[in-house]
Amino acid sequence: MFEDRLQEAVTVRVPNGNFSDGQAAYTEYPGYALIMDFTRRDIDRYGSIKNGKIFLLRCEGEPKPGSRIIHSGRTYDLKDIKICRDIDEQIECYRCVVV
Repeated sequence: MFEDRLQEAVTVRVPNGNFSDGQAAYTEYPGYALIMDFTRRDIDRYGSIKNGKIFLLRCEGEPKPGSRIIHSGRTYDLKDIKICRDIDEQIECYRCVVV
């Protein structure tokens, strides 16, 4: 369904549970994504605006909380991950929100 739209090459870094010198170790997976921008307005007394991106992502490994996406030399921390499935309940891609 998304084969022709997932064209941006990305690298997904998933924490593997190991630590070295107090830093988390990651397993890296190559992947492809469709990237969209969004703006979220927080209504409070100061009226702040936050810009973020949504990555529709396909890769070998499953992104987990604490994962990172590297795209065009920039590293994004994942804030929310949802699984997108086709009508046969097979995983089609992951919807990842970064802020």
